[in-house]
This record gives sequence, C-alpha cells and structure tokens, in this order.
Amino acid sequence: MNHTKLKAYAPQARRHFIQAVTDRAAFYGLTDKKIEPITENGDVAIIGGRAFPRAIACKRKALEERIVQYGFGQTMDAIAYTWFNRLVAIRYMELHGYLDHGYRVLSHPDAAKSIPEVLEQAEHLDLPGLDKQKVIELKLEGSKEAELYRMLLLAQCNALYRTMPFLFAWIDDETELLLPDNLLHTDSLIRKLVTDIDEEDWHEIEIVGWLYQFYISERKAEVMARKSAVPTDDIPAVTQLFTPHWIVCYLVENSLGRLWLLNRPGSRLREHMPYYIEGETETDFLKIAKPEDIRLLDPACGSGHMLTYAFDLLFLIYEEEGYVPNEIPAIILKHNLYGLEICPRAAQLAELALVFKAREKSRRFFQAGTLVQPHILALQDIHFDEAELRDYVAALDLGDLFKQPVFQLLHQFEQATTFGSLIQPCLDEQNIIFARHAIEAKDLGGQLFLRETHGKVLRVLEQAEMLCHRYHVAVANPPYMGSNKFISSLKKFTASEFPDGKADLYSCFILRNLSFLLDHGLCAMITIPNWMFLESWSDLRLRLLSEFYVSSLIHNGRGLWGADFGSCAFIVETSPKPEAHGYFKRLFDVQGEVNSPEELERRYLDHAGRPPYLTNARRMLKITGQPIAYWVTETVAEIFRTAPPLSAFGYPRQGFATGDNETFLRRWPEVTLSNIGFGKPNRTAAKESCKRWFPCNKGGEFRRWYGNNDLVADWGNDGERMRGFNGSVLRNQSYYFRGGITWSTLTISRLSMRLSPEGLLFESKGSVCFFNEKWQEEFFLAFANSLLVDRLLLALSPTADYHEGPMGRLPVVLGDQSHVPRVRKISATAVSIARHDWNNFETSWDFRSLPLLSGETKGMTLATTWETWRDHCAGAIRHMQELETENNRLFIEIYGLADELTPEVPEEQITLARANQRRDMAAFLSYAVGCMMGRYSLDKPGLILANAGDSLAEYLAKVDQPSDALTFAPDEDGIIPVLDGEWFEDDIVARAQAFLRATFGEATLEANLHFIEESLGKGLRKYFLTDFYKDHLQTYKKRPIYWLFSSGKERAFQCLVYLHRYQEGTLARMRTEYVIPLQGKMVSRIEQLSFEIHKASSTSQRKTLEKERDKLLKHQTELRAFDEKLRHYADQRIALDLDEGVKVNYGKFGDLLAEVKAVTGGSDED
Repeated sequence: MNHTKLKAYAPQARRHFIQAVTDRAAFYGLTDKKIEPITENGDVAIIGGRAFPRAIACKRKALEERIVQYGFGQTMDAIAYTWFNRLVAIRYMELHGYLDHGYRVLSHPDAAKSIPEVLEQAEHLDLPGLDKQKVIELKLEGSKEAELYRMLLLAQCNALYRTMPFLFAWIDDETELLLPDNLLHTDSLIRKLVTDIDEEDWHEIEIVGWLYQFYISERKAEVMARKSAVPTDDIPAVTQLFTPHWIVCYLVENSLGRLWLLNRPGSRLREHMPYYIEGETETDFLKIAKPEDIRLLDPACGSGHMLTYAFDLLFLIYEEEGYVPNEIPAIILKHNLYGLEICPRAAQLAELALVFKAREKSRRFFQAGTLVQPHILALQDIHFDEAELRDYVAALDLGDLFKQPVFQLLHQFEQATTFGSLIQPCLDEQNIIFARHAIEAKDLGGQLFLRETHGKVLRVLEQAEMLCHRYHVAVANPPYMGSNKFISSLKKFTASEFPDGKADLYSCFILRNLSFLLDHGLCAMITIPNWMFLESWSDLRLRLLSEFYVSSLIHNGRGLWGADFGSCAFIVETSPKPEAHGYFKRLFDVQGEVNSPEELERRYLDHAGRPPYLTNARRMLKITGQPIAYWVTETVAEIFRTAPPLSAFGYPRQGFATGDNETFLRRWPEVTLSNIGFGKPNRTAAKESCKRWFPCNKGGEFRRWYGNNDLVADWGNDGERMRGFNGSVLRNQSYYFRGGITWSTLTISRLSMRLSPEGLLFESKGSVCFFNEKWQEEFFLAFANSLLVDRLLLALSPTADYHEGPMGRLPVVLGDQSHVPRVRKISATAVSIARHDWNNFETSWDFRSLPLLSGETKGMTLATTWETWRDHCAGAIRHMQELETENNRLFIEIYGLADELTPEVPEEQITLARANQRRDMAAFLSYAVGCMMGRYSLDKPGLILANAGDSLAEYLAKVDQPSDALTFAPDEDGIIPVLDGEWFEDDIVARAQAFLRATFGEATLEANLHFIEESLGKGLRKYFLTDFYKDHLQTYKKRPIYWLFSSGKERAFQCLVYLHRYQEGTLARMRTEYVIPLQGKMVSRIEQLSFEIHKASSTSQRKTLEKERDKLLKHQTELRAFDEKLRHYADQRIALDLDEGVKVNYGKFGDLLAEVKAVTGGSDED
C-alpha cells in the first residue's frame, strides 16, 4: 500500500470536500457570516432574491437548524466527511464487485475512459427511486450528463441504504443539498479519488483506516499546536493513530489466537499466525466450549482494523470447527465482535469494514434476511433534566425500578463523548438488562411528548449494557492524550476513576480494558512506552506486575508512528502469575533511534538474530519503582533488592526553573565580567557581593568529569528578580552554591557526570547531587561515570530522562571499602585532566592562553606547535581511557558483574578535545582577534578587557605595560575592517599577519601563513570574509562577542566590533574612520580603472579591468545605502545594556549587522 500517496491525498481531500460543500451551502444562502432568509411563494422558494424549487425549502431549513445548533464550520466538516465516507465506500465496493448491477459508479474499467461506467449503462440500472424514463430522456438529450450522473449517484446511495443504513441514510435530507457540483470534471472530487489512489491500494480494507487517519491529520496538528486543553469535539482527531497491520496481527494472534489454541491444542490455526509467540505450557486458562462463546471488544475501535483481523481469525476458527462457510460471517458479527467509539465517523468506518469483510467471505451476505449489523456503538452524550425524568417515570408507572442507582446511571452518559469507554456503569449487566426489558414492555400509546425521552433512556441502557459486558479478549490502540491536555471534567473523572493511570488517556484505557475482561481474559494493546518506566506510572506498573500477568511485550522504539515517540505492544492476562516467564523483545539498538514500520516488522520476525528476553514479574518487582526492565538479570535484580540507594549517601536535587530562560540566563561572555560573582560559597556571600550574575549548571552536551560551565543566572540580591517573576519555581535553595556532582538530566546519550565546584547555582536540567564528605563526592563521581551505572540506569530510566529520582534510586554496593582510595585517586586525576582540557578553550571563564602558544614560540612554526598539541591531546585521551577502564574494572568487581560486563572504554567515548587542524587554526585566529580587540593579551594570561565600555586605557592598566612595550598592541578603537582588499592598514588580514610576527617571528611568517591557509582550505582573507563569523557564531552558540557589521551581500564594507568595547560613539567613528574614507577610495579606484580600461593593450586585460570596475560599482552602490543607514543609527547614539544579553542588544542595530536572524531568532537554549 502506497502510504505516501494516501498521506498526500487525504488531507487535501478534506480541504476540497469542505470547500465544495461550503460552496454549495453558499449557493443556498448559508455562509459563516450570514444566513439568508427563505420565503416560500407558490412553487418556488426565494433565497437572497433568487428562486429555487419549493421542494428544497424543508431541506434548506433543516440545514439552517443544524448550523444554528452545531455551528457553520462543524456542520460543513461533518457533511463533507459524510460524502467522503460514502464515496470511499462506493469506490471500494465497485472495485471488489459488491454492487448488485455490476457497473462502476465512480470510474470506468477501461482506464482510457474518464466518464463513470454507470453513465454508459444508465438505462440498464434498476435502483430505488430512480425514474427510468427521466434517465432515458436525459441521456438522449446529450448535454445533461452532469444532471444525470448526480441523479444516478443519489440513487446508488439510496440503494445502499438497505444494506448499510448506518452509512447510507436515505438521501432526501439536507446532505443531498450539499452534494458537491461538477462531479464529472477532470479535477472533481470523484476524479481525484479515482486517479490519486492506485487501484491495487484498494485490495485490502485496511485502506479505510489509513484514509481516516490521514484525512484528520491536519485537524490533529491544528489542535495540538494550540497547547491548551483539548475540547470534546476534537478528542477523536487528537487521539487517533492508525495501527500498522503487523502490530494488529501480533495483538490479535497472541490474544484471540492464543485463547483458542489453549482450548484447542491440536488446532491448525497456529499455521495461519506468523506473529504468534509460543508461550509456556498452561493449565489454568479461560475455558471456551464453542466459538460462539468468544466475545472480543475493541473499546476504541477507530476504523475497525483490530476487529477486521479478528474477523479473519474467527472465520478460520469456525471453518476448522466445521461451520458452513456462507453462514460464518453472520455468526461472527452476531456473537463475537464488539466495538465502541466516541467518533461517529470512525464508528461508521468500522461497521463498513466489518460488513465488507463479511461480504468478502459470503456473496450472499448483502441479500435480504442475511445481513447482520455489526455491534459497533458510537457513544452519545445524553442529557435529562429532572422534570423530564419525573414525568417519564410517572407515565411508565415503574417507580420501583427507577431508584437512585438507575437515576445515577441515566446521568452517567452526559459526557459520553469525552469519557468514552472509560465510563463504568453503576449497575451490573443483569440489572441493566432487567431494566431494559421492563421499559421496552411499556406502551407509551399516544404520549408523543415522552417518545424522545423514551428513546434516550433506551439509548443509555444500550450503551451501559455494552459497557457492562464481560469479554474474553480486549484489544485496542487506545487514545493518546496527556493530562495536560485534559479539560477539567476529564481531569477530575480520570483522577477519581483511574488514579493509577490518570497521567494519560491510554493508561486509563489499560486499566479499563482489564476491567472489561473475565478472569484469565486477555488484554492486547499498543501504547506509547512511557508507562513502562516513568514515575507517573509506578503504581500502574505495581498493579500490572502484582495482579496480572504480562505474557509478552514488544518494545518497538521509535518509527512505528514516525520519529516523535516510541511504542510498545503487549498482552496482559487478568490473573497473577509471578513466576511465569513473559516473552519480551526489543526492536531497537540505541535509545532514540528511528526505524521504519517495515524494518521493525523484519526485526520482530528475526527470531535468531534478535532473541527475546524471558523474565517474570517476581524479578521486575525487586527493582525500585518496578520499571518494566525485562533485560535485567537475576544478579542485577538482587542488587536492586538488597543494596541501599544513592539517596542514602547523597542528596540528588533538582534546581530552579526560571520560567523564562531568555530573561534569566546568559552565556557568561555576554555580560560584564565584573558583574559575575565567581566562587561564592553560599547565598549570603553571593548577596553581599552585590553581583547580579552567577555561574549556573544546566546540563549540556555529553561530557564527563568536568566542564559545560558556560552559563550564568540572574541571582542578584538573592534572586530578587527571579523571585518576583510569576513563572519561576525556586527549588532546593539551601543547596545553592554548594559543591557537588552534576549531570544533564535529559539526553539521548549515556549519563555523563561532572564535578560542580563550589560557587554554582543549578537549573532544572542541570541537577546536582550533594554529599557531606569529600570522599563521597569523589567516589560517586567515579561511580556515576562507570559503565555499570549506564546498565543500572537503563533499568531505572531507559528513556534517558536522568532526573534526580532515578539517580537517587541507584543501588550502592560499598563492600569492605578497600577499593575507595583507588576509586578516589582515579576520580581526582580524571577531574584534573578534564578541567585542564576544558580550560584550554576561550569559552571557559578560566581560560588563560592558547595551548598553541604555550612556551617559547619565536622562531618556531605553527605546524610544529600544532603537532605538539596533537600529541598532547592523544596522550590525554590515552591516559583518560586507561583511567576509565580501570574505574570500570573496579566497579564491575565490586558489584560482582564480571559475567555481564567488560571494562574496556572505546576511545570515542572519551570526552576530551581531539586535535583538528582546521578547527584548531580557526581557534588560533579567534584568539588572535581577541588579542586585536584587547580581550586577551600576549603579555598577561586570562581575560583583560571584558567589561562594558572598556577602552585602551583599561587595557594598559591591567597588563601593567606602556603601549610601546607591548608584545602585540590591541586595536585603538576596537573596530577591525574585514574587507576583500587592502583598503586600510589595520584591516584584519594585516593585523593577523602582525600577530603571527609577534608570536612566531618574521622568519616563519610565510610558512605559518601557508599552514593556516592549508588547514582552512582557503586563503586567509577569504576565510575572514566568509567563514570566520560562522565559526564565531558556532563557538559562542549564536551569542557572538565580536559583532560583524556588514553593508550587505556584496560585502562592500564589513568590520568587527568587540561587544565589551562598544561605546555610544562607535558607529559614528565607524563612519568617519572607515565608511566615508572607503567611499572616497572607491571613487578614486573606479576612476583609475576607467583610465586603465581605455589604455588596455589587449581584450583579456580590458575584460579583467572591467570586471573589477563593475564589481566596485556594485560595492559603491551598496556602500552608499549602508552609509545612509549607518548615519541614522549613529545619530541615535545607541547604548547597550549587557545585562539584557546579546540577543536583545544585537537587535538594536537592525540590518547593519550580519546574521541578525540567526542571533535574534533563536532561543537561549539553541
């Protein structure tokens, strides 16, 4: 089946069908803005000054009433879908030969013909209500094909009413008015249905479900984008996910199929079930005497995919038992299959699918007296007022029957389309049946005013009876919606009725499905897998493992429903079997990987390459929180059971949530250095420092031992601003600024733990574990960075959400503690290596100098110092690899897991810097620019100028050198031209060459320039023009400290300005010192070129000169426009407030700056 085509067709079809019925409604004076009045006069009805046949008046009024009751948009959507459903049904029937007359209604068997076959054969049709004489007249007239086809289509729908009244109501109502126009056009709705979906895709009834899912997909996206509670009308669209066929097979074969095989061990049904799992031998199971006894329910049946496959298996069961094949379909629909839905559209499709299944197996099924309507019930909201019920009870004279429980039952369905199958009737099935029989026996006689109430009461009892049935099998792909999307009534209902599953609708359905079943009944479901591990579902897991039996579970990972979230499918029996082994299979290798449904199916069937895990509830119950950690060995389970948790030794804590990170968090280079409070031991010291910004942990990339220190938080005056912000949540404040170990709580990688020195705050994604003693801090840092912890966390939080809960539950084995000194030494050494590595880069606030410039470099080459750096990196990585391997060996020995784990650490898992020639030369030039700007100095390590408005005077004071004694002097004004030619003596290329002379000397200048350009893959000037700023944005995570002012895409003028040296007069100086002089220089050069062109001695020379001139003319035009804008901004004397951050300040200069969108458009977490 070509899902790509279906996915493209169905959403577009929805838009087109809605537009088509909307246009028809407008034709009859009905729009979303106005309802034209209708008046009847003789044989005509007048609408908006236009005359229509009077026969349409009642239909038009019915349509108007429907719009008033439900709204214009909802009415158009509903009628559009009705026509879509009808046409889809007819298309399926005509291709399968299910239409009595044998002709195609929407297409032609000869693909070369575009008109439907029924038009050719119109005079041979015998359909209910079809005027044969008029058919002949219209056909003979030759120009009335559209009118004739419309009449034939309506007649066909009415003919199908007798077979499928649930879908094809007799069409003499308001829906007829809105049957779209132009049905024979080449781009009509019917034509697109025929041409956009290949005929072979209609072979299986599964197509109906896929069309439904894709039809509502845009509506689902619209609702989900609102990020608010989902109203009842939109629940079906939001919660619908169609189930791939192989998953349906797994679910039905291992529930319905398993039940039958337990009762008929010799059955050959097993040969027809490729997804069946051979379980352990059982003697205690639900007994079935005959096939008619089996009742299977899908409580959220959607388009009926589960039920249609169950139909196939049941047909085989009946056939094997010797039933007459032609009679089997009716028996199945009468006795075995039940479906509940809150969406009437989906319920229609489910009935349609089952009826088509029945017709596929029995040609006589559509014949009068043979058809059985499926047990598919679309739950309806039913409301009663007290007076209505009082009058009704009095009229029926059944006061003894209508006691409090019955009244309570009648009110249970007021929000049936919200609560759906989760409703648990307050009366049992026997009492409901008794009440229904008693009420049906009453004759209301001529009391017409009570008939509506009578119908509502019977409808409640019908719904309640189906919800009270006890079933042998419940199979479902339930609705998915987190509690944050619940409306208040749904939130209250689930909290009351399903407290263990209230976090999501699907988990409520797990519990409800189990309650539907008989003892030893089988529940088969597919859900998202977060219930397996997250704390919100710990009570649900405890119940499942303690009170039920998970006989099998398929952990699919991501891809079955796209890349956004994973799935799992499972079978649960309603009886506890703590020692019985369940069959568990994982279909992914790495957390977060995405595989196609086809690949997942292949992996499921690969029994040799992907053997299952066999485990039981007793083992999983040993693990704290009872995660469904099916891969855990008995040894590891015992460790969890007997060892104390990490929380007995330390204090894993979550930090604050700012509520607005863009306001309260900054990358540390963005703000004034003197306003950052480093190394404060506690909140008191921080407050007394009068600083505003303080270092803050917030997780970050995968890095072990030390690092990821690049953020500061606004905690001035003990967090005064954050406390005053309504969205902030300040947790665990007594731990602020304490030292500990920190990690990234959300990751798709492994756990990486780092030392968090004294003086740091911590945010919610950068949790910290605190200890009372130094040895504990060092020991548990090493423990957390061992591969052992990855194995343990896989059981506690395989979703890679490593918040403080799972961390605190890690089991700790200390033994005789003889190994503690060795572990501590490893930990301290690893931290030292990682700290040194982190501080080698200018993004560290403890950066001192570039490693390439360590020691005496005069007379050397960059190539030589880079090779030294490369060897240093390789040595550090080898040393760290040895330390981590030894660390793993120690903890494997401590925990007794030598049979399960090996200690070796692959080099790629070492989180230290690698030498990279291109990246390292870019870092060298970045440092050179920093020295040009005065941020760094060759005469003093560390930061020099990093405060707002710093100038050359502050630089000289900090390095304590006169200007003529400087090894390399910074730029006088902090404005460095970046141009494509040598227009200024202090342009960036000239300054870079001067820096090379200052660091390596004149003798090696050419060799060093060659090495840099070879490493970068381009010339130095071109690199500064095109790549330097991209690298700078990447290094500083889109929060640059050197700002590139640019005239535009021609790059006529560009210059770098250092954020911390910017002053209100900087733009004016840029104009007077660079932009205006450059314009004069361009004029002179253009004049010179014109003269040289005139004197050119050859055509090639002249063309070269003309090319340069033309380029300069473009530059000149761009530069003039830039100068105008620059003058405008310079006159404003814009001031910067560095506390507002780069994102805000960068936006103050409009498009004078390069990459404005990249800097101002992203979040602070980009």
